[in-house]
Amino acid sequence: MKCSILGFVLSFSSVLAFGQKDVSMPLTINASPKSIGIITTIQASLDEDASKGKFGISTNQVKLYLKYNKNNNVVIFEAPNATELLSSGLDTKNISKTAVSWNFDASKENKLKLYITTASDSAQNYIIYSGYLYFPQLNKWKLIASFKINGTTENIITANSFKSKGISAKLDNLLTETWTQNEVGAWVPIQHMGNQKPFLPPFSDIDSVTRSYKDSIIIAKAIQDKQTDAIRYKNGLYYTLMKSSSNPELVKISDTVTILYKGYLMGTDIVFDQTTDEARTFPLGRLIKGWQVGLEGTRVGEKLKLLIPSGLAYSIRTRSPMIPPNSILVFEIETLSVKPKL
Repeated sequence: MKCSILGFVLSFSSVLAFGQKDVSMPLTINASPKSIGIITTIQASLDEDASKGKFGISTNQVKLYLKYNKNNNVVIFEAPNATELLSSGLDTKNISKTAVSWNFDASKENKLKLYITTASDSAQNYIIYSGYLYFPQLNKWKLIASFKINGTTENIITANSFKSKGISAKLDNLLTETWTQNEVGAWVPIQHMGNQKPFLPPFSDIDSVTRSYKDSIIIAKAIQDKQTDAIRYKNGLYYTLMKSSSNPELVKISDTVTILYKGYLMGTDIVFDQTTDEARTFPLGRLIKGWQVGLEGTRVGEKLKLLIPSGLAYSIRTRSPMIPPNSILVFEIETLSVKPKL
């Protein structure tokens, strides 16, 4: 596939907008269907001939790259037009209002992955950009940061790979197996097609244990301050019974459930999803862990309020523009009926 003249101009303009003085190579992006994510594999963590340098990927809105100086390895995620930092990984550092960094040891990994993904809201006219680092040997992801950009829903239109001039290795040797993901979920190769498409789930979090502890402190304080009435504890989440039922039928994980529900972020009135006139039907085993834990063993006809820590919800995933990574969620759920698995 050839890059259009317009695409090249936009890519080059993007580079200048970031003030780069680096070696840059445009990456071809398909305009339709639109691209919502880009991932690339780092084949060599450092350039032995250079004492310091940087290399990574950039789009029309953000940059995600490695920067090193002797034994100091840093991954940086920049969103120059960001209006708000929504979430960041543990032990990251805000180096400006629109940039977050994380120091790490790259000596044990030689095939890291850089991943940028988006989620947009056309009604509210904003977009979320999130940057991640993946460690193959650990099979763990690290959220660097998630930024909100108001006034646009512009996804990934142009992209570049880039490196410092002092790095002797070629760009297409440093960054390989680069793919974009379109809005229907398909992965499209744009540089050095690998043997298999990227596989993201399970989206295991390198910070999950510490994040779980921090969530528990936040929830405990909300309960102490009477900001929530979901105070009963069950296998990692809190809940309250909003409506009881005498129906003897109990919900099982293997059931398909028909429900009414409303979901919102803890401590806010931001409803990100709800049923209106009609109930919805789902196989419970395919839903988030918090729903499985919360509904299993309850009676058909009961209505519950579930207070779900991020680890039992969407964790560090950029699930939707209204659910930033590491969000603690509240769901009010009424089970109308169940259909056992045959």
